[in-house]
Amino acid sequence: MNRRSTIKLATGRVRPTGGHQTRHGTSPSNRRTPNIKLCCHGFTLIELLVVIGIIVMALAALVPAVTSLSKSGGRRAARNSLLGGIEQARAEAIKSGQATYVVFPAFTSGTQSTLDRYNYRSYAIFEDDASNPGNVKQLTDWKSFPTGVALRAAGTAPLSNLADPGALTPPVVFTFAPDANAAPFKCFKFNSNGEVQPPPAGNVLLGIFEGYVNNGSEVATTKDGSGNPSAVEYLMVSQFTGRAEPTASP
Repeated sequence: MNRRSTIKLATGRVRPTGGHQTRHGTSPSNRRTPNIKLCCHGFTLIELLVVIGIIVMALAALVPAVTSLSKSGGRRAARNSLLGGIEQARAEAIKSGQATYVVFPAFTSGTQSTLDRYNYRSYAIFEDDASNPGNVKQLTDWKSFPTGVALRAAGTAPLSNLADPGALTPPVVFTFAPDANAAPFKCFKFNSNGEVQPPPAGNVLLGIFEGYVNNGSEVATTKDGSGNPSAVEYLMVSQFTGRAEPTASP
């Protein structure tokens, strides 16, 4: 007798009922599933220290470049602000027919906070007051430069090249509302034709350097081999037209 029993189907076919044969001749239970080994590999302490060291060295190389770019941006921002202020004062003089002034604090007196914020690093625009002859009115707030830059007090293109308000014709008196004791000032004066008054002997230059002014002396944070400021932006005001423009060198 055959060890494998059969069942006769209605179709006349027989189907095996015993054993573990399948259509393909192998029982699913007899198939071998390949062993898959999952291996999790982590970083060793030495590898982590190497990666951290590389990051630190990259940052050390990057910081000076970012700092230099930031300082350069501050000089250009101060220069562009001053260019805009000079052009605004000139245009206002032509429009109103009244003399206008770009006024710079060159303080030798005042509180320390006033000196730190405004001295050699800010400006404001004033105009002759037609309703009160002999007096001026302030047209703009005091506009301070970015931190770390100032107008030159000495050397090439210093603020001292500008007019003394008391020596103008007629003399002009400016006041500094935040600190009544702060003085003196330097200024540009524009007449109704947009010309600088009194007429300068040549083009007027101003320099913006990295550093600050303390008691009239420059303290440069970026110096050349001789100790002079090495990072400077210049602007020039034409002696004939009063127009201002940046210039690469004095």
